[in-house]
Amino acid sequence: MKLLTVGQIARGAKVSRTSLLYYERLGLLRPAARSPSGYRLYGQAEVDRLRALRIYREAGVPISDVARLLSSGHTESAAVLERQMVDIDRQVRQLRAQQRLLARLMAHPATMTMGGIRTKAQWVSMLRSAGFTEQDMDEWHHSFEAEAPEAHQKFLAALGMSAREIANVRTWSGTRPAAA
Repeated sequence: MKLLTVGQIARGAKVSRTSLLYYERLGLLRPAARSPSGYRLYGQAEVDRLRALRIYREAGVPISDVARLLSSGHTESAAVLERQMVDIDRQVRQLRAQQRLLARLMAHPATMTMGGIRTKAQWVSMLRSAGFTEQDMDEWHHSFEAEAPEAHQKFLAALGMSAREIANVRTWSGTRPAAA
């Protein structure tokens, strides 16, 4: 493989020239050589290192851990990646909690009268597009019924549900869902 310039390696890796220079400043990527006029030149080893660096960054690995991953053995790499996986799980749980709270806020009678969701089908569609599973929706109803039964009743009525359907939903949501 011939040596590549900053622009060539950046285009090939789909990163900015600025990112390459930033990675160099951090010691994550160094040019293999310099041209007679002083331009940075990169070989296959640098292309491979940049590819690995990009994969770690796409996985959300903090830049501080990327250097360790690029220079460490498999044991160290496994620990860093496991930490990242645990951190992502924590973030997902936190985002899910925020999502459930937003759904509760959207179900508030004052919000319902402002427009937006008007039917049960629209509500279910919005929750599904937000990634809610049937179990998530059931748990949402259970907690809504437990914490604010009158508000839950008003919300269901605002969706245009019949009195019988509302009674059914409130009956099953008054009991705790089975653990998965």
